[in-house]
Amino acid sequence: MAAALFTLRLVHTLIVILCVGMLIPLYHYALTGNGGLWAALAMVAPMAVLIGILLNKGTCILQTLACRMTGRTEGWERDVFFLPESWALKVIPVTVPVFTLGVFAALARWFWG
Repeated sequence: MAAALFTLRLVHTLIVILCVGMLIPLYHYALTGNGGLWAALAMVAPMAVLIGILLNKGTCILQTLACRMTGRTEGWERDVFFLPESWALKVIPVTVPVFTLGVFAALARWFWG
């Protein structure tokens, strides 16, 4: 069980890093108009995460799995290596608007140049 939880934390940590890293090409395209293909590709991972959160009633699927693995029935279970609980609980409320703004800005650049 410890190996499975470690693997889940590793995968989730890499997903968080990937998604935050996707802000760079997204906002670069929105601000400069360069790198449209990269901006489109940058939306794939965050959109997949958003779909997973929506399907899981507002909670990250990997957080739910971490809680199941540890037997926790309420509260939060560490599922990303570097985020303390106080920050982890704010990730979704902070990042969804940041990504949404980036997506709308990139779409505005796409349609109106």
